[in-house]
Amino acid sequence: MRLVSRACGRDDRGELPMERQSVRVWFVGAGRLRLRAGLMAILREHGFECAAVGPEPCDVLPRHGFMYHEYPLRRSASPLADRRARRRLVELFREYRPHIVHAVNTKPSLLVPVAAREAGVPIVVRTITGLGAVFSAGPPVGWALRSAYRVLFRRTARATAWTVFQNPDDREYFLRHGMAAEARSSVILSSGIDVEAFRARANGAAAVRRIRESWGLQGRFVVLMIARLLRSKGVVDFMEAARIVRRKKPDAAFVLVGNPVTEGPDAVPVQHVRCCPDVLWVGPRDDIPDVLAACDVFVLPSYFREGVPRVLLEAAAMERPIVTTDSPGCREVVVDGRNGLLVPPRAPQRLAEAILRLHGDPARRSMGRFGSELVRRKFHLRTVAAQYMTLYCGLLRDAGLAVPEPLRERRRPAA
Repeated sequence: MRLVSRACGRDDRGELPMERQSVRVWFVGAGRLRLRAGLMAILREHGFECAAVGPEPCDVLPRHGFMYHEYPLRRSASPLADRRARRRLVELFREYRPHIVHAVNTKPSLLVPVAAREAGVPIVVRTITGLGAVFSAGPPVGWALRSAYRVLFRRTARATAWTVFQNPDDREYFLRHGMAAEARSSVILSSGIDVEAFRARANGAAAVRRIRESWGLQGRFVVLMIARLLRSKGVVDFMEAARIVRRKKPDAAFVLVGNPVTEGPDAVPVQHVRCCPDVLWVGPRDDIPDVLAACDVFVLPSYFREGVPRVLLEAAAMERPIVTTDSPGCREVVVDGRNGLLVPPRAPQRLAEAILRLHGDPARRSMGRFGSELVRRKFHLRTVAAQYMTLYCGLLRDAGLAVPEPLRERRRPAA
């Protein structure tokens, strides 16, 4: 088998020894790399050798048999810290010689192409998991940051083999501003969810009963939101909608689950949430499948530029009707009127009206079933993994590299 690779040693015929023909794929992220374990496991099933690099300790991936390294990434703007992070990446890439380096999140998508080019990595893929805080922030800071990031993304695009977006709006934005090439980019909806594994973590009716009792909400119509305490996630709109709804339907109870955010103009102060008489904030929870099962309607009034919010996939997987905003990423998960309702962002009155519409609506259960079917069909982890494997195989062939044996027949679709 003929191979050409700057990242792998070759014999004098330009071919790899059989024992060295596994394709090494490295994921580099800005955090929560544990969520890549499912995708990496599927890739391993099909002949890829996977590893990951992240800025924080992670014991989940090593437990699943994947190599994991840390690097000193800072999310905030810091040229010195960025240099240190890039230097660490170059060291790792030179030592382990991956064939494909796959950057996830905004900051890694800027650092990885430069480090990979310096280390001689043949293929760089980046996934834009939403436009994030930089592209959600208002003036004047947001404008300045966006201008700087556009310049950086244009530069790194030239060192990137392929850019994946999680919704079509983000791709259109990058193309319009010259931050990605149309012929070298595509949309793969979301990071995927293993529906069966997620539902298997739920503990049934007894757990739901315990949760509702602990909240003091037995027999109530429970409206749930799961998000960090950020304005752009819609927390303030949720609080205002709760006030409006409860004036008309006193049996409605609004529960907010999520971590506090201690700094930044987008943060909602904890005391504001605690003092809201219409919302019960219960902090972060680990038992998300059970918490979702304990609600009647799930709400995410976000205008934060996310790829596809994972929590919407989780709510749909648990057969809960959804109210969310008609905004990039969120709208991909809801077919308006079928598995939930779409409302304009920053519109608490419209949000309240949608919740009131679902209150007592017997169609809620059928909405939930439709949502679960939709997620299984469009967002299942194996569906997403298949699209990435097809992409990898096409890029490997373009680079003259071997494709894992189980995937020899895959061809990359047109952008």
